[in-house]
Formats: sequence, C-alpha cells, structure tokens
Amino acid sequence: MDEIFMRRAIELARKGEGFTSPNPCVGAVIVKGGRIISEGYHERVGADHAEIVAIKQMMQKSGIVTVDIEPTLFHNATLYVTLEPCSHTGRTPPCVKAVAAAGFSKVVIGMRDPFKKVNGRGISYLKKHGIKVSVLNPVSKLAEEVRVINQPFIKSMTEGLPYLTLKAGLSLDGKIASETKDSKWITNEKSRLDAKLERSKCDAVIIGAGTVINDNPELAAIGQYKSKNLLRVIVGDKMLFDQDLKVFRDKNVLIACSDSVSAKLKKSFIDASISIKSFGKKRVSFKKLLKYLVSKNIQSVFVEGGSSMNGSLFDENLVDMKLIDRVLFYYAPKLIGGAKSISVVGGNGVEKISQSIEISRSKVDFIDGDLKYTGLINFF
Repeated sequence: MDEIFMRRAIELARKGEGFTSPNPCVGAVIVKGGRIISEGYHERVGADHAEIVAIKQMMQKSGIVTVDIEPTLFHNATLYVTLEPCSHTGRTPPCVKAVAAAGFSKVVIGMRDPFKKVNGRGISYLKKHGIKVSVLNPVSKLAEEVRVINQPFIKSMTEGLPYLTLKAGLSLDGKIASETKDSKWITNEKSRLDAKLERSKCDAVIIGAGTVINDNPELAAIGQYKSKNLLRVIVGDKMLFDQDLKVFRDKNVLIACSDSVSAKLKKSFIDASISIKSFGKKRVSFKKLLKYLVSKNIQSVFVEGGSSMNGSLFDENLVDMKLIDRVLFYYAPKLIGGAKSISVVGGNGVEKISQSIEISRSKVDFIDGDLKYTGLINFF
C-alpha cells in the first residue's frame, strides 16, 4: 500500500515540473483508513508546498475555514510526501510545523532533502514530536522514481551545477547541416514543437552566437509554460549582430564570452543594458559558466548549440563528466552524407572508442516518423 500511495504522490509532483524552480517538485497524499482523503502538489515557486496544500484541502472539505489546523481530522492518518518536509523559513514557513500540528500518526518520505538547511532536520523535528517517520530505501526502485522528478534540484544542491540537457535535431547519419550549412528543416514540425516544449521546462537556454546570427531564434517558452521568461545565454566572442534580433526582446539575456572579446563589442552590450561576462581567457569555460548560472538560481539549462559549441562542451565534459547530464536527440529518417557536412558534435572528440561517453536509461519515442531519443549520462 505504501508503494501505491507514494506512486500517486509522484504523479502529483510531476504536475509542477517546469514551474517550481528553484524549488523542487513535490507531491503529497494523505491516507486514512486505507484510502486517500486529500492530496496536493507544489504548483509554482512561492506557492504553498505540497503538504500544506493537502492539509488545507482536507480542512476545506470538512468546512473548516480557520487558519488553525484541526488535529482530529488527521488522527490515525498517514502523510505520503515525495520529499522531506522543509524545516526552514524561505518564501513560505516551515512545513514540518504544520505537519506536526496536524498530528499525523505516520509520515512516509520519498527521499531526504539534499538542501543543506533541511537534510534530515525535517525528519528529526517530526520524530521529536511523536510522529513515526519512514524514508524509502534510497536504492529501491520506488526511491529511484522519486529522484527522477527532481534531477535538476538534486544536482544543483549536491554538485553546485545546473542540470544540462544537450538537444539536437539530426539525420540518421548524425548530421545537423549539409556542407553548404543548409539545415532547414531536418526534423519535422511536430518534433520541433516537442523540442520547444522540452526547452520550456528549463530555466535557461544556451545557444551559440552563430545560431543567433543565422536563425534569429526567439527562444521563448511555449504552451503551458508560456508565462515563463527563459534566460537566453549566448556563447561567443565575435557577435557582430543587430541587437534588434528576437533574442533581445528584453534584457533577460547573458552574453558569455572570453577575455579576448573586443572592448568595443563589450561596451555596446553594456550601453544597451545587456549583461556580458567573461568565463575564460581565450575561450568560454562551460564549467565556469554553469557555476555562475547556478549561483543565479538557474537549476536546469537546455543547450541548443551548433557543431562547434557542442564539441567544445563535449571535450570539456571528457575532463569533467558532471557537465552534460541528458541527451535529447531528434532523428529524422534522412541521410545527408558528405565528409564535409556538419556533424552534431564537433571538437576533438575521443581518441579511442573505450573513452567514449556511455549513455544509460535510454528511451525512444516516435513523433510522426521522427525518432525522439532521450538518454542520461548522469543520474543523481
């Protein structure tokens, strides 16, 4: 029964995906007498946490309109929550106090909160207030499912880096453009729409200067995420483009360059109130860039680079395997061929096959004839 109710909490947590950053996605279920009597999830950053939503929902069902929790409602009830209840004051008060005040008999937790201000403190608080606490075995299949929903949050808390998805649309022979650099369109319209939705779940998108010049992308969130304003990060030193391009529709842009960028170019962005920052002497260090982004509460980034930028990121990842976490490739049933056509990942690459990067947890879907491939390099 614990597994059934925790899986429901996981389903609820997923509803917050793409909306809660820098907070985690959390779902909560209240069970009494073997049935669910209330449930909730963290809808967006700044809103009530999942446990509070579930508690308030039950009080409303019972016609209780006071701010004080009525503990008799939750006597002999069990709370299932995907993440340890918070024990600190952030945008909202500590959840553990409300959970303890409700008088639950038991709380089943999917995983400990890796955030250093919580990390076990919530569990200790509940136990001190006479509540039986159970935490899923971290190596169990169910605990793994709990972790899946919060990979960006977990990585940012434990590694000090944002979760990075490398996306590309390519032919079956791994090409993203012909020798003449013609690339529109390799994948179909539905695949491109799906990629935009995947991008919209993230906090920031990283793109090369060449792509901005050639494609003039808007890089806006769409669908249910259209109210989000993604940070657009443009990587490069030679950015000879018009600031009237779509990507500059507002100031939520970061120009990531190296020390070699010209003073004139740097001044032009500063005068336009567009952020520009160096992340290396001769070239951009992706690790420095990513560390900077996580310091600005960016927990997930979506990389849509060309061959050269993808290659630089890949080569740097060979040195530090914690940079690229997820691969998202859309394959079109096409062959482009040509030794000089553009491959999806340029750079130096590996010298031996034994040095190649292994992808795990592969998933394949078909989108109107195209193949959507998702695989993980890292799992946190």
